[in-house]
Amino acid sequence: MVKRTPRQRRIWDNVGTALLALVLSLVVWVNATYQNDRPREGYLPESVPIQVQNVAPDLVVVNDPDEFVRVKIKAFESSWSRLTTNSFQAIVDLEGLGEGLHTVPVEVTCNTDRTVSIISSQPEKLNVRLDYLRTETMDIAVQLENPDDLPLGYAAGVPEVEPSSVTVEGAEAAVDRVAAVVAPISLAGQRSPLDRTVDLYAIDGDGRRVNGVRLNPQSVAVRLNIEKKLNYREVAVRARTTGHPARGYFVSSVEVEPSTVTVVGPPSAIAEMSGLISTREAVDVSGATRMLAERLELELPEGVSVLAEGDRDPQTVLVTVGIDAVVGGTTVEIPLQARKLGDGLSAKLSVSTVDVILTGPSVLLDNLEIELLDAYVDLSGLGVGTHQVKTLVDILVAKNQMLADIAVTSVSPAYVEADIQIAPTPTPEPTAELEPSAEETALPGARTGSASR
Repeated sequence: MVKRTPRQRRIWDNVGTALLALVLSLVVWVNATYQNDRPREGYLPESVPIQVQNVAPDLVVVNDPDEFVRVKIKAFESSWSRLTTNSFQAIVDLEGLGEGLHTVPVEVTCNTDRTVSIISSQPEKLNVRLDYLRTETMDIAVQLENPDDLPLGYAAGVPEVEPSSVTVEGAEAAVDRVAAVVAPISLAGQRSPLDRTVDLYAIDGDGRRVNGVRLNPQSVAVRLNIEKKLNYREVAVRARTTGHPARGYFVSSVEVEPSTVTVVGPPSAIAEMSGLISTREAVDVSGATRMLAERLELELPEGVSVLAEGDRDPQTVLVTVGIDAVVGGTTVEIPLQARKLGDGLSAKLSVSTVDVILTGPSVLLDNLEIELLDAYVDLSGLGVGTHQVKTLVDILVAKNQMLADIAVTSVSPAYVEADIQIAPTPTPEPTAELEPSAEETALPGARTGSASR
């Protein structure tokens, strides 16, 4: 046993005291820190994406497992504000797994703060189905859609595709279902050559899309020549009108259906035609007050006819002429009345007439009768005093249905002053005195009638 001197014992005592003080201060600091920065539990505001790792090179995931996991953690209060979804990693490790269905745990870790504890995750496990990976190289087929909607007189050439083949990759069962890889092109309304990039998709033997396969490339360049046949030509159609509508009306539109037609005939005749043809006759609009519709024959060169389309007569078109009334405006002065005044009250209005601006068909405004307009103020609910009330105008459409096309644009003044007072009590008229009868004017005891004997 080593015997220490008194000096050595004092040194060791001082060292022990210092160590004890250090431990006590550390305990105090930890306790204070814990009180101010308590840990709490809770779910992260956003879900963490799941990463599938270590899939064997000859296998592929064929089902659709969850792509995100909800994570519950325990962390100090000060750490929560710094944590994001990038602070965590959720991994499903498929190393060593073969073809078939597997239940694999989701492993969640925090990469930025070691003080964070993972309490739980939802889901905790994933069901993953693996299938053998298969790759096939297939030719690309251009699928011409809506061929019947190609304009008459036009023809589609042979499409060109660049590149001409595509690699199909996916689960063996999905690749086996692929019958073709197509690039769809719509011919509806096409009159000029096409040169565009088209997205590809895989289809099965019934023409349904096959999902779960990857195409490389995903799109191709398709060129398709749209040619106009030499003896066909598309021309516009024009229709004319003759005469004048009724007074106060005008021709608002002339529409032709169809507005363009495809003509067919000898190449020389087609080449000499202009791009516009007319109807043989004009639509007579004399005295018209409403829309007219007529089917008119086209004026075509010798040997040229319209290419039939549908069940209609190809040599005629439907011409529709719109007839609308000329719209005008006018100002009229209308007497102003008071309505719905309370019992026992009288009202005096600041004006006796108002100016009303009307708009509508000129033919109606020119013959408008003032008696079919009613200007008034509504005094319902108003008591004694001076009031500002809105001026109202009604058009008596019930007496003339054609007035429905007339509108009140403004009224001047828009508000009038109504002075409401208690109505004066009417003074009774004096009653006329009756003339006394002969009997009332006779002397007492006298008698009228025949003389006494």
